[in-house]
Amino acid sequence: MKKIEIEDDLYKYILANIEAFGETPSQILRRLLALPDTAPVGQENAQQDTKIKGKSTVKASRVTQVQVACAELQDSLPDSPLPLSAHYTGASSVAALFADPTFKKEPIVTNKFKMLLTTMYHEKKAAFIVAANTIKGRTRDYFGQNLSTLLASDNKKEVALLKASKPREIPHTPFWVITNANTGRKRIILTQMMASMGYPDHLIERVKEEL
Repeated sequence: MKKIEIEDDLYKYILANIEAFGETPSQILRRLLALPDTAPVGQENAQQDTKIKGKSTVKASRVTQVQVACAELQDSLPDSPLPLSAHYTGASSVAALFADPTFKKEPIVTNKFKMLLTTMYHEKKAAFIVAANTIKGRTRDYFGQNLSTLLASDNKKEVALLKASKPREIPHTPFWVITNANTGRKRIILTQMMASMGYPDHLIERVKEEL
């Protein structure tokens, strides 16, 4: 199997055309280009191993699919060149984060969104957990945990809806948050969370200025 390099926008286009859980980039391109489906050698071997080893191999394959899906989700939105862990400045409070040069210079709204959520979690952990389980959209949850378990569901419709919401890990927390919302919706999520967590009005108002 050959390896090629493609631009980020092309990779995101491929991911945007996923129709089935666990579908690989090669399978997506074959479908989009109307090419015949051909199982790679490695896949054929994996199928033979599954017949020989039984349920244990099937379970291992399922775990691999979930890991691949998580990796694809991680790459599905543009980020700064910094690794995920660097998207948290270590600020001790939201007030300190607003004054942090790293936060101020960050050009990507989604990264600032995650920085704020991480700081809020560590500043008021108990209140964050309660708020994350309470603040929801009209038709979907904004926050969740155990993303890998949810992606392993056999309900393809639910998995497709989950992937469409582009959930991303909130760095240094056990939570993920949806990120396919526009900037206005991200502001609403943050201000609702902060109000529920008991932040003062002047900090809540700052969200509109910083995002």
